Amino acid sequence: MQGESAETPLIRSYMPELDSARGIAVLSVVFYHGFARPLHADVSSIANSIFVLSQYGWAGVNLFFVLSGFLITGILLDSKSRPDYFRRFYMRRAVRILPALYLMLLTLLIGGLASVRFTVISAVFLANFAGLMGVGLGYAILWSLAIEEHFYMLWPLIVRTVSTKALTYLAAIICIGSPLLRLFLLQNPVPDHFAALYTWFNLDGLSLGALLAIWLRNPSFRRHQLARSAPLVMVASGIAFIFLVRHPVEDATVAKTACNLCFAGFLSCLLLVGTSKWKILVDRHVLKFFGFISYGLYLVHIFAFYLIDRLLTPQLTNLIASGRPMLATLLRFCAGLALATAIAYLSRTSIEAIFLRIGHGPNTKSSVLLPETVSAIQIDS
Repeated sequence: MQGESAETPLIRSYMPELDSARGIAVLSVVFYHGFARPLHADVSSIANSIFVLSQYGWAGVNLFFVLSGFLITGILLDSKSRPDYFRRFYMRRAVRILPALYLMLLTLLIGGLASVRFTVISAVFLANFAGLMGVGLGYAILWSLAIEEHFYMLWPLIVRTVSTKALTYLAAIICIGSPLLRLFLLQNPVPDHFAALYTWFNLDGLSLGALLAIWLRNPSFRRHQLARSAPLVMVASGIAFIFLVRHPVEDATVAKTACNLCFAGFLSCLLLVGTSKWKILVDRHVLKFFGFISYGLYLVHIFAFYLIDRLLTPQLTNLIASGRPMLATLLRFCAGLALATAIAYLSRTSIEAIFLRIGHGPNTKSSVLLPETVSAIQIDS
């Protein structure tokens, strides 16, 4: 890539292609939860293929992990010398995460959709340890948010304390160690096995993102190195994932690492294309919009589908009974996505925006309400 790509740095104050990646990630998860196969209903081969494809939407969580590792490590490295390093980071994370999360937990508790015990452990980011504490996983998606928060709590101290070289070695060790732990300790997995949700089993995606952030900031880094390796890593690991995910043990152990590697290559390719003459391919308004509301959409989409299931029960039941289960699924998905999107957008432009202004200081401009924001807010969006 010549011309613009040779002049445009991969790391910029605002990287729209990463908002597009965030949009892809959250839509994948919504697709996963929204396309539930109707019970006792015959579907066409095309419909069946869609249902099968939807079952891989969980990989959107892995894309979130890699993206978070990349963005958070980058902002920590770039602000490492600031005197307000810790206060700035933790304040911004708190005002970004806590208001919407606690409002969601309160809604679930009042609505009887989560127990008091689950609400309490979720409020202190221990939802992924619910099984260990003998508590039911009341709201499934909170397990991954807990892992992200554990990363946010510990990683800033590590980045501040150790050298970049030591940080690289540590991230590499975590990247290798997390799948090894899965390999040795999850030999008899079942789909809802609580142990698979523990933090130490899900750190390779975050560490891969961290390694990418470190590498791109290394003075010896050259763009052509990434251009040569990223597509190969993405394709090879993607193929490996397709084969590994078909086998129960490999699916629960090393398939996730292949998935994370694929997404690390994918993000690298997005950065390359996003700084080339083809950047329009990865700077998509629709995807950036969903990236903009991704946190709220991730939080509320299961709740939205729950509401739709109850509001449209007669219509959905009639469609299934009349031999149109796919139409029922599409109606449920579109209605749930629309409701979740509306709630997430209102939250992002009202409650979340107010607290973001607090976290980013009194002089924060109204651009905090828009997808096209500065780098610090991109990480928080």
